[in-house]
Amino acid sequence: MVENIKVTFLGTGSSIPTARRNHTAALIQYKNEMILLDCGEGTQRQFRKAKISMGKITRILLSHWHGDHSLGLPGLLSTMIMGGYGKNLKVYGPRGSKKKMRDFLDLFGIDPGKLRLEVFEVEDTVFFDEGDFILEAKSQDHSCPVNGYSFIIKEKNRIDREKLAKLKIPNSPLIGKLNMGETVEIDGKKIDGKKLLYKEKSRKISFIVDSRYNENAIALSKNADLLICESSFSKDEGDLARDHAHMTSKEAATIAKKAKVQSLALIHLSQRYDMIPKKILSEAKETFKNVIVAEDLDEIIL
Repeated sequence: MVENIKVTFLGTGSSIPTARRNHTAALIQYKNEMILLDCGEGTQRQFRKAKISMGKITRILLSHWHGDHSLGLPGLLSTMIMGGYGKNLKVYGPRGSKKKMRDFLDLFGIDPGKLRLEVFEVEDTVFFDEGDFILEAKSQDHSCPVNGYSFIIKEKNRIDREKLAKLKIPNSPLIGKLNMGETVEIDGKKIDGKKLLYKEKSRKISFIVDSRYNENAIALSKNADLLICESSFSKDEGDLARDHAHMTSKEAATIAKKAKVQSLALIHLSQRYDMIPKKILSEAKETFKNVIVAEDLDEIIL
C-alpha cells in the first residue's frame, strides 16, 4: 500500500494578509512526519481551523526570516511548550538562522530550555537523507538569504501482497527475505522474491517563495509531482516583480514548464488579486496547463 502525502495550505497570502488569505505557511504530512514550510503570522490559528494538532510537528523549514514568513513562529513555539511538546523539534533555514532564532527566543521571552530545539543552517544541499525521504535546499534570488525546498520520497521496492497471499506462506522471517528480493525455499519449493517485487516510484514536492525567476528554481523543482510557487504579480508587472524580488504568474508557470513538473499550485498572491485570483490563474495557464491558485486550508493528496 502506497503511503499518501498530504499537503495543507495554511496560508496563501503575501506580505499583507486579507480576510481570505493568511500569511504564508504550508504543511506536509507523511507517515509520522509533519513538516511545516514557513510560519507566517497567524499560522497556529490556521492549524486550529484545519483541525490539525501543532504538537505533531516534527520539522520546520523556513524559506527566510521576513515577517510574513516567520512572525508566527514565536506564538507557535510558545503554544507547543504550553502543550507539553516532547519531541526534538528541528528547524532549518538559510544562513544566519541560528542568530535569528536566538533573537526571536530572547525578544519574545521563550525559554529554550523548555523546548528541545535544534536549528540548522542549510544552503544548496541535500540536508536530510534518512529512512524514506530526502530534504533538499537551493538558494533563491531575493533581497535576503532565502531557500527553496524539496521533499522527496525515495523510490523503493515493495512486495506485491496479492501475489504473496496466493502463495500462502506462513508469517515468518522468510517474508523479510522475499521483501529483499532473495530466493527462499518453502516445503521444497523455491520462491524467487524478485518476482514478487514492484517499484514504488519516487514522489516530490517543491516549495519556492519570495524569489525572482532564476535557474536554481528550475533545478530544485525538476520533475516534481507538485510545485508550490509564489505568484505575487501579474505577467504585466515584470519590472515591478523584479524590483521587489518576486515573480509573476508567467514566470512561475515557466519554471513549472521547464522543470517538467506534474502540477503547479500558486500561492503568495498580492492583496491586489485577492478577489480576482482567476486573473493570475488564466495568465499561468497560458504557459502551463495543470495549475491551481491555492486557497487557505485547501488540501492536496499525492
